[in-house]
Amino acid sequence: MSSILDDQLRLMALKQYGLIESIKTPDISEADLALILKNAENKNIEQLATEQLQHFNSQAIQNNLNLYHKFYDLKGMAAYRARAKSINELKKRYAKANPDEKVKILDILYNAN
Repeated sequence: MSSILDDQLRLMALKQYGLIESIKTPDISEADLALILKNAENKNIEQLATEQLQHFNSQAIQNNLNLYHKFYDLKGMAAYRARAKSINELKKRYAKANPDEKVKILDILYNAN
C-alpha cells in the first residue's frame, strides 16, 4: 500500500515539475522513467521516456561489459565477484537490449560457463 502511495506522490511531483523537463533531466532515475512510462497519456512523453530508458539500459550494458572484460583475466575472489555481478546485471538487462548488445551479452554468457 505504501509503495502505491509513494509512486503516486513521485508521479505528482514529476508532473508538477513537468514530465518532459523531468525526462530530460540528466539525474532522473530509471524507476521514475518507468513510472512516467507506465502513466503516460501523451505519445510524445511515452516516446521520450522509452528512448531515455533505452539509453540507460545501453549505458548499463556497456559499463557491465567493460567491467567483465576488465576482470576477465584476473584471479581471486574479488575478480570472481566482479565478473559474477556484471554477468547477473547483463542477464537482467538482456530483455531490453538491442540486437548488437544481445550478441555481446550472449558471447559473455557462453564464455562464462
